[in-house]
Order: sequence, then structure tokens, then C-alpha cells
Amino acid sequence: MIVPWLTFIAVGTTTCAGFVKLAGRLLRYTVPWKSSSLFAVIVLALFIFDHVLAFDQPVTIRIVHAMVLLLVLVIFGSWFFRARGMNRSGNLLGSGGGIRLMALTFAVMVIVAFTIVLLAQVFLSKQLSPSP
Repeated sequence: MIVPWLTFIAVGTTTCAGFVKLAGRLLRYTVPWKSSSLFAVIVLALFIFDHVLAFDQPVTIRIVHAMVLLLVLVIFGSWFFRARGMNRSGNLLGSGGGIRLMALTFAVMVIVAFTIVLLAQVFLSKQLSPSP
């Protein structure tokens, strides 16, 4: 029982930290691994807490919880990285740079998730369709 949870925590933390680093690289920001990993641990803890709160709720309530969580994470991430990241010229990111970093991070996450879902549907539909 503990091994799947530890795997989920390790993969989730590494993936989230990697997305933050990728977004920082795309924006030409410098974001340390230590900061992105700490942010990933906090994101994962908030994500698990949100799912515990909305476990037996209807779908509409769960969607609202997810949207509020996303807004909270963007605001928290912009505050978190305003003093922990640097832009191209070596200055601290500030709130605007932190918001750009978080917006691009979650946009890249959504794009990758939709790409995986789309590819899975395309390849699985070809595998599962009956032959003529």
C-alpha cells in the first residue's frame, strides 16, 4: 500500500518541478531546482488535500474545487517565485514574472496532458476497432 503512494509522490514531485524548470527555460528565467522541488512538494500536498476535501462531492463541486485550487496555485506560485527566480538580466522576477512563470507552467501541463489523452484515444481506437 505504501509503495504506490511513494511512487505517486516521487513522480508527481519530479514532474511538477520539471514543468516549472521547463517554463523557466522557455521564458529564459533562472529557477533553482531546490525552489522548484519545494514548490512541487507544496503543490502535491495541496492537491492531495483538495482531493480529500472533495472526495464524496458531486462533479460540479469537484470542478469548482479544481478551479479554485488552480487560482490559488497561480497566486501562491507567483508569490513563491518572485524572490526565488531571476530573469534574463539577473534581476528578481517580482510578481509579474512569477505570474508569467506559473501561467506558462500550468499551460504546458495542460498541453502535455491533452496531447497524451489525444494520442491514447487515437492509438487505442485503432487497436480496439473491429477489423472488416
